[in-house]
Amino acid sequence: MRRTIKHRGPAAIAGVFALVGGMAAGSGVAAAAPRANSQLFVSPGGSTGASDFSCRTAAYDTIGAAVAAAPGGSKITVCRGTYDESVTVTGKSLRLISQGATISVPDTPTSQGVVFMGPMTAGSSLAGFTITGAQAEGFYADGTSDLTISGNRIIGNDLSCQNATDAAVGKDCGEGLHLDAVTNSRIIGNYMTGNTGGILMTDGVPVGSIGASPSGFGFTTPYSGPSSGNLIADNRAIDNVWDCGITLPSHNSFAANPATGAPDPSAGGVYDNTVIDNVSTGNATAPGSGGGAGILIAAPFPGTASYDNVVKDNFVAGNGLAGITIHSHAPGQDVNGNQIVGNVVGKNALNGNSADGGPGDSDFNALGTIGILVGSVTPVTGTVIAGNHISNNNTGVWTTNNVSGDFTHNLFSGDNVAVSNNNTP
Repeated sequence: MRRTIKHRGPAAIAGVFALVGGMAAGSGVAAAAPRANSQLFVSPGGSTGASDFSCRTAAYDTIGAAVAAAPGGSKITVCRGTYDESVTVTGKSLRLISQGATISVPDTPTSQGVVFMGPMTAGSSLAGFTITGAQAEGFYADGTSDLTISGNRIIGNDLSCQNATDAAVGKDCGEGLHLDAVTNSRIIGNYMTGNTGGILMTDGVPVGSIGASPSGFGFTTPYSGPSSGNLIADNRAIDNVWDCGITLPSHNSFAANPATGAPDPSAGGVYDNTVIDNVSTGNATAPGSGGGAGILIAAPFPGTASYDNVVKDNFVAGNGLAGITIHSHAPGQDVNGNQIVGNVVGKNALNGNSADGGPGDSDFNALGTIGILVGSVTPVTGTVIAGNHISNNNTGVWTTNNVSGDFTHNLFSGDNVAVSNNNTP
């Protein structure tokens, strides 16, 4: 299923390591020596040699030039204006702070908006930007930690995936905001619309893994490892009509023992993340999209693992698949211990039936609108679906008959069937 196999291929990050310290190609201003206090200013009217104490005296007219010049730990203030560039940070930690700046990403086949690449970018932040026009991700982070991505508007990105032809063949998509092998980071208060999908969190595709084979993704990523300990809070993923609003799929087949499903948290996995107080509505509703959930936790092939995550106090409605969905498609996976608590779930699964484009979830032959769905080919334990308010669906909670846990204290209103938990995998 397209919704559970997501990742931007290596072409999208080609050339990243050739950018020295994040210098953007075609920068209009030569790098100036940064001031001792390590705060740099970028403005469309920036001028080499300026005093660089404010937006009016900025010494840089491109973000890439400032990134290249800045020592690690610097703050870069990007002043109001539109910047026609892609920005890559590697080899150091930086704080990129917008004062009304828009990054209009060049229209090249694999263009990305802002990239934080590698462990040396740990502690970096991105705040207050509008990012638009990328053929791949609006924001992408790989192999790093302790990021703060807050208050950004990520609008109209991942454009290369927005068509029914790519949906039909299951083309990989990186969404508007993508974290890959990222730990202990905060994604807070961002607004995502018009992208293929909203937020995506994965654990990389290492050499020798199933994902690297032709039957998987057919490529590897620069970094792989766990995505864990992250906070996704107070974001709005609205009308990203080709894919899910918020997605936590494991792509790393070394994340669990493929024979037993026992996790190896040092190798990979998407676990111990908290998704709280987000709004995810109107996602994956385009004709031919194949459906996508408001919030999805998934494992596509043996050895993948997305477990012990908490999905709490979110509002989800009007999405292509069930509002909150857990999918496990093969033996030897781990999607145990996920908690779905205190959410408000309206009518969902509007077009997930691939046979006729109607309501349901074709992966598990579930028909009609569905609030919350857990489907697996092998037993799932420790699932908590409790304290949710679910309304106006054909089925409030739908599970295969091998899912066990706590399904109590939910409030149902206007659902034809409250809980259906005896369904064949």
